[in-house]
Amino acid sequence: MNDDQQTSLRGGPLATASFTAAHLINDTYPNLYPILLPELMAAMHFGTAAAGLISTFTSFTTQLLQPFTGYQADRLGGRWFVVGGLLVGSILTALALALAPTYAFLLIALLISGVGNAAFHPHASSIVGGLARKYKGFGMSLFMIGGNLGRALAPVLAAGAFLLGGRHGLLAVAIPGLIMAGVMSWVLTPAPAPRPKMAPMLTPEFLAGAKQSGNLLVVVGLRAMTTLSTLTLVPIWWKALGRPMAETATMLSLLFVVGSFGNVAGGALSDFFGAKPVLIGSAVFSSAALSLFLATPKTALSLLLVALLGGALYSTGGVVMVFSQALFPNNRGLASGLTLGIGNTLGALGVAGIGLIADRHGPAAGLWVTAMALLVSVPFVLRLRYPTPGQRVARAH
Repeated sequence: MNDDQQTSLRGGPLATASFTAAHLINDTYPNLYPILLPELMAAMHFGTAAAGLISTFTSFTTQLLQPFTGYQADRLGGRWFVVGGLLVGSILTALALALAPTYAFLLIALLISGVGNAAFHPHASSIVGGLARKYKGFGMSLFMIGGNLGRALAPVLAAGAFLLGGRHGLLAVAIPGLIMAGVMSWVLTPAPAPRPKMAPMLTPEFLAGAKQSGNLLVVVGLRAMTTLSTLTLVPIWWKALGRPMAETATMLSLLFVVGSFGNVAGGALSDFFGAKPVLIGSAVFSSAALSLFLATPKTALSLLLVALLGGALYSTGGVVMVFSQALFPNNRGLASGLTLGIGNTLGALGVAGIGLIADRHGPAAGLWVTAMALLVSVPFVLRLRYPTPGQRVARAH
C-alpha cells in the first residue's frame, strides 16, 4: 500500500489516532493475566516456573507468527488482519481467564488468542509507518503509545473485573475489543488495497537488511525478557510480601503510563540524536531502576522506581520499529513482524529460564538476574548500523 492509499483511509488526518486507539485495546488482552497470576496459581495449583511458561508458550502465536502475518498483510491488504485480530484476541482471552478449568486449558486458550494479536500488529504498524512521513520516530511512537496505554489499562481492568465479579466477571473484558473491532471496520473503509505484485523478498536489499537484523533482534529480545519477567514476577513477589492486588495493579499501571511518555520521548530523541544513544541510555537506566526497586521494597519509593523503570524500558518501542523498517523498506509489514515476532519470542524464551530461577530461589532472585542481563544488550547496540538505501545495496554486493 502506498502513501496515497493510506491517506485515503476514512478519517484522513485522524487515521493515526484511530490506529493508536485500536493498539490500546489490542494490547490490553495479552497483558490481562499477569495481575491475576497469584489467584490463578491458587485456583489451578501451578507454580512460578509454570507461570513463567505462560509468556513463553503464548509467544509462539502472539510473537512468532508475526513475520508470517506481516508478509500476508502486505500481500493481501484488506481490513481483517486488524478487525479479526481484535475479535479473536478479545473473545478468547476473556473466555480463557474466566472459564478455563485447568492450567492446560488456560495455556491453550491463551495460545490461540495470541493469533489475533499476531494478526493485528504487523498490518497496523505497516499502515502507520506510511502515515508517519518526515518524523517517523515520533510518528511511530504515537502509535506505540497506544500499546503502552493498553498495558496500563490491563491490570486495572482485570483487577476491577475480578474484584467485582470473581473469575466469571472477567467475561466482561471482551466488550472493549468487540466495540473497537466495529470502529476499525468503519475506519478501514475502503479497505487497504492488496499488493499481489509486492517487492520480492530475497532481494539484495533484503539480504543486506537480514545481516543487520541479528544485532537488533538480540537487543529486542533482552528488552522483552526484562518486560515479561517484570510483569510475571512482580505480582507474585508483591503478593508474597502481603501486598493487596489493588496496590499491584496500581504499580503495573504506573509502569505502563509513564512508559507511554517514555515511548514518545525516546522516539522524538532518536529523530535528533540517533537510535544508539536512546537504546544505550534506556538499558542502563532500566537496569538501575529495577535493581533499586528490588533493593528497597517500600510502597512509596517502589512506585517512583517502577515509574522510572517504565519510562526507560519503553522509550525504545518506536525506535526499534523504525530501525527495522529501514532495514526492510519494501516489506514494512514483514519488518514489523520480524522485530516484534522473533525478537519478543527470544525474550519470552528467556523468561522460561528466569521462571526456573524464581521457582528455586524466589521471584526476587529472578528479577535480579533480569536486571543484570539487560546490560548485555549494550555491546549489541554498539554494533548496529543504520543503513541508507545505497549502503544496503553496496553491502549486498
